[in-house]
Amino acid sequence: MTFMEAYKRYWKKAFVMRGRARRKEYWVPQLFNLIIALILMLIFSFVDRAMGYSIDTMASDQLTASAFTKPSDIANWIWSLIILIPSFTVLARRLQDININGWWALVSYIGGTVIGIGMIFALVMMMASGASDFASIGLIFFGGLALLLIMAIVFFVFTVMDSKPGPNKYGEDPKRNERYYYNDTYEGNE
Repeated sequence: MTFMEAYKRYWKKAFVMRGRARRKEYWVPQLFNLIIALILMLIFSFVDRAMGYSIDTMASDQLTASAFTKPSDIANWIWSLIILIPSFTVLARRLQDININGWWALVSYIGGTVIGIGMIFALVMMMASGASDFASIGLIFFGGLALLLIMAIVFFVFTVMDSKPGPNKYGEDPKRNERYYYNDTYEGNE
């Protein structure tokens, strides 16, 4: 499978959770999507400058609602929404390739959001109650960050693991043709 085939498959199976996805089918789209996001950021940074937005307008004393509606921010949000579902389904198929239920992919999406919102809520509640105990605020903040880091490491390990050869309950081995060719060629069974 070439890089372009992997990226085409990413879009062709954008709404398909059934089956399995090999590592290349997961990681190549991640790389391409990152490159596209960086290109969008570069292009729209010029648009931002042309429209009068600059880093100076992001200073805390001048922070306004318009600072969050820069063309670059809007382009990034749109791209993130475009790739949201295909990225979820390819992660689900990748998990199924290592024999883990694909619905666990929700943990990486919803879990990160819940932890982030929980951290913000806890900090706002502490500040609203007049708590000036910075140790508690730091504990909540760094505890949430630690949970996010642990979750990221676990899912990273899941996405780089190789599956066992052969079919599993989620489908056929996506590398079956390559595995059989490798075994036939290198075990002297030509």
